[in-house]
Order: sequence, then structure tokens, then C-alpha cells
Amino acid sequence: MGWTAMHASTRAHTRPRRERSATAATVFGLDVRSALRMPFLEHARAAPTGRVLRIGRRPQAGRPATWHDGARTICSQSRSDGPISFRIEAHPHDGYELWGKAGGSYLLSLDGHELRCDPGDHLAHSWERFLVGQVLPFAALVGGLEIFHASAVVLDRRAIAFAGPSGAGKTSLALELCRRGAGFFADDVLALEARASELIAHPGSPVAAVDPHAIREPGDTPAGGTRLSCDGGELVLRVDGASSAVPLGALFFLDRPARGEIRRLCFEPVEDARLLLASTFNFVLDTPQRMRGLLDVCSLAAQRPVERIEIPPSLDAAGLAEAVLRRVAGLP
Repeated sequence: MGWTAMHASTRAHTRPRRERSATAATVFGLDVRSALRMPFLEHARAAPTGRVLRIGRRPQAGRPATWHDGARTICSQSRSDGPISFRIEAHPHDGYELWGKAGGSYLLSLDGHELRCDPGDHLAHSWERFLVGQVLPFAALVGGLEIFHASAVVLDRRAIAFAGPSGAGKTSLALELCRRGAGFFADDVLALEARASELIAHPGSPVAAVDPHAIREPGDTPAGGTRLSCDGGELVLRVDGASSAVPLGALFFLDRPARGEIRRLCFEPVEDARLLLASTFNFVLDTPQRMRGLLDVCSLAAQRPVERIEIPPSLDAAGLAEAVLRRVAGLP
């Protein structure tokens, strides 16, 4: 019996009455149809793609009975040699389980069409952040899209993407560009699809997580943003989602050395393909089909302007945004 059939009757009996108002949104190229209300997706405006992901509560029985017979851990992360904080397990028939210390447990079917959630005792803003930051991107990856660690805006009907390590300023730069007329497109996770000779970018979730210090004053919320939550050093904004998928126009890698060796702003072409490959969401899904798709996407991305931006420590996000606008205006 398949995973979906095995739990169909359980879903009908365990769904709480308050979940009847469904969430319908298209993010990361997925048409999310959820029995759970998800405020983090409410401003998504993209048109449906036909890749449907149905979301509901996870049965109280937990994993399928056969899970322990063949599951293996394909990813685990911890901080400073502490306990595991994030894990992905895969089963050859029952799909994938994603677990996060701050987000709960999620069971994704092997074909990527069914997702069952168990947020546990976590607050809504905590498990929804985990859902849109880890679970939905992985579901898109299983569904055949490629996922880059990048923020993006829309300029002249093209997606302009910014990759880089945590703390490089991807989201701050994107919001500064939105202050200057760009459209918000994705925060930290960018879904890409190869279509013949074209590379199409799909809008992400309509939320942005920023350093609270990036907000200049109480009423300053770029990209039509309203505050959803503020937890520690992270402020989550609900923003106006992009209305459609668009071609990828350019990809920039933000290079901001901590020690300050760079004294002036510099744009230079990326010649090392490993930098492009290293920006993908993860390599834990290593099926031949996924590897072929990854190479196709990277090959198409390399045909667009792909540049590293060397950023001096003295240059703030506003100054960088002005420089990027000038650079993009000069691109073919």
C-alpha cells in the first residue's frame, strides 16, 4: 500500500475543525494546497504551475510502520559539536522525513506531492519559518526544480539574484533595491527551472527575514512589508509576493571579507564553476535525475551574467544597491 493511501483515512479523522479554511498559494514553483492556515504564505500572488503539493496534519501514528526497515539519514546538522538541530531521513518507499529542533517534523512523500506536518509545541512563526526555509524548498527539489541559496528582486521583468554566505547581506540588499523600485522576488531561497534554452525563476514565499537594524525607523517596511514576528536577532516581514515567474537575468555573488582586505567596490566575472555549484540548496538528494537537472541549470545560468561583487566594509546596503542598479543597467 502506498504512503498516501495508507494515511488517507487517518487524515479524515485527525484533521482539526479549525483547519478547514485551506491555504492556497504558489511558492518555489509549487502549488501549495494546505489544510492548515499559513500566514507566511497569505500574500503569495504567483500563478499556479501545475505542481501540486498537498499539506495536512501528520497522523498521530507518526512514521509508517515500515519506516525503520529501510530509512537512512542523508543529512544532519549541529552547532559547535552540540546535539543535532536538523535532520533529513530518506526511505526508498515511504519518502522523506525532515526534522528541525525549532520547527517540528515533516513527512514528504517520495513523489513530492504530499506533505504531513507535526509542528509539535512550536509557535506558529517558528515552525512556519522552518517550513518555508527548509521543507518547501526541499519539496521543490524533489519535484524537479533546482534550488539556490539566493535572494532576488525583479527588474525589467528579469530576476536579479544575489548569492553568498549567511551574513553577506543578501536580503538587506534586496530590500534596498525594493526601496528603489524593484519588485521583491525571493528571500534566501530561489527556485530555478530549465525550460529548453531558458532559465526560469519562480517566486519564493512572500516573507523576508532581516536584521532589525536594517529597518531605519518604526514605519520603514520596504516591499509593502508588515511585521509578522521578531525573535531574537531576526525580524520577519510579510511582503508583497511576485505575480509571476520570470527569466533569470543575472546572478551576483556577494563577497564581503570580514578583515577588510577590499578597499573599493569591484564587479568581476565568475570563472570558477564550483562557486555556482556550491550555491545550490544541498547535495543530499543525489539521484541521477537530480544531478542531470543541476548541471542543466548551472549550464544555463553560466550563459547569463554571473559576477562576484567585492564589497569594502565601509559600503552599506544603500550604497551597494545604487551600484548594483548602475551595473544591471549596463548588462546586455
